[in-house]
Amino acid sequence: MKTPNFETGIEILGRSQADAKFTANNENVKITYSVDKKIKGSYKKFCEEHGLKVVIFGTGNYGSMAFHALKDIGRKVDYFCDNNKHNWGKYWKGCKIISPAELKKYSDAIVIIASLHFQYMRKQLNKMGISRIYDCDFLLYNLDLTEVKAFAPIGKLSAMRDLYMYAINEEKHLLKIKTLDVVVTERCSLRCLNCSNLMQYYKKPRDCSINLLLNSLNKFMQNVDELYEARVLGGEPFIYKELPLVIKRLASYDNCSKIIIFTNGTIVPKDVSYLKDKKVSVMISDYGTLSRNKVSLMKLLEKMKIPFVLEKVDIWQDCAKIKYRKRSKDKLKQIFGNCCVYDVLTLLHGKLYRCPFAAHAENLEAISTEEHIDLIEETQLKDKIRNLSSCKDFIQACQYCNGRDFNVGSVQAAEQLSDRGVLC
Repeated sequence: MKTPNFETGIEILGRSQADAKFTANNENVKITYSVDKKIKGSYKKFCEEHGLKVVIFGTGNYGSMAFHALKDIGRKVDYFCDNNKHNWGKYWKGCKIISPAELKKYSDAIVIIASLHFQYMRKQLNKMGISRIYDCDFLLYNLDLTEVKAFAPIGKLSAMRDLYMYAINEEKHLLKIKTLDVVVTERCSLRCLNCSNLMQYYKKPRDCSINLLLNSLNKFMQNVDELYEARVLGGEPFIYKELPLVIKRLASYDNCSKIIIFTNGTIVPKDVSYLKDKKVSVMISDYGTLSRNKVSLMKLLEKMKIPFVLEKVDIWQDCAKIKYRKRSKDKLKQIFGNCCVYDVLTLLHGKLYRCPFAAHAENLEAISTEEHIDLIEETQLKDKIRNLSSCKDFIQACQYCNGRDFNVGSVQAAEQLSDRGVLC
């Protein structure tokens, strides 16, 4: 069995894909991981528990990385397990995908949670009587991603691995936020029928006031100890004329590690010099011909040596409808626990929300739950942000959301409305 190198402070250097010149242009971005006793201890214990079945809980990109890491150290994977009912009974990477109910038959198995939803999934496993539960940090921290076969390109895999390592090593006494969506505008250059951020429902989309946005960012950052990543989005963020001021303000915070701009590849800014900061990268969603300027944008970013990732997107989750669902508490817990934005806070027009659906549904006055924080008007913000971000069961907005996991089905990505009208 190959033994990994457990040197403290190993540096991982992101590399672009050899077969896709523009896909992951992040050669100059270094991420340093601190290897602690937990990772060393997990690896040692895992090696000692030989002769047992090994199950990877999760069939997404994290599952792919964990599978490859286990293969690297010569350990066989017996099964995958997944909460996605559509995968049950199928085979992936030569292994059968079993349901959580079937996993109960293998109560002595080693189960490795390969997901950002590790908190919910650990509770789920404990309730099932599974005791040999591992996080996958000891597999991912030193993994060479160049050989990993996954759904996402290597640049996104690297970002996902970094986010996981940050999240799993959370220090309980600090207020550490993994992800903040910073919505700069409701306006977009596309008119998508099934936008999960509900842009299609805005009759008169507007930009966020720059003063309100900067002041609310200041309030937020003054009250959190760390923010791992700020995701700047809209709508289409490159429409927003004050975007340079927002990026410069975010980059000025010592307690903000990363800034990612999410764009649909339709707009090429005249000036991108404000993006030349070590914290900043660009995520380009490739919707085929709709992303009409993606090549020009990538060439400009490459010329300016600004890290970016191009991700081909063909399908979306079917989660864009606002409807009261009459769910039980147990169902709400399941919907919330499996949500792909389970740990994402959203800043919209000076208010902080638990998720993007809640933010836009309330902003549209389609629901009224009052589950938000007014960062300008309210006091005792640190305690309120902690309470909002640590909600473990569900929020009231979950009653109106179709769910954001793979159980909800899929729709064609970026399908355009037939006219410029707005859904009612």
